Amino acid sequence: MNVYDQMNQVCEAIRDSHEYKKMQEVKPKLAESMVKDFLKQKSEIELAQYQGKKPDEAQVQKMQKLYEVLQLNPVASEYIQNYIRFQMMLGDLSKAFSDTIKEAVE
Repeated sequence: MNVYDQMNQVCEAIRDSHEYKKMQEVKPKLAESMVKDFLKQKSEIELAQYQGKKPDEAQVQKMQKLYEVLQLNPVASEYIQNYIRFQMMLGDLSKAFSDTIKEAVE
């Protein structure tokens, strides 16, 4: 079994996933700057938490307010929800890869 062939199959499965397809479907209709700003703020807060730091409260409130505004837009809301599900799927895949690598080197 060729690992690279299998990886190509995984990449194709990701592109065929519901979450990926929905994000691609909604993306052209999106108010991208607001969504990108929200996702950037969300990532920065998550990174701070991952590093064991407490996120800046003002930044958290700003992100929450932007999220509330985006929820009023059905297209932006759908994109964000699918983006979050897509990120969760990628996190699960990353964990599976990490666990496999850990088994190999221990």
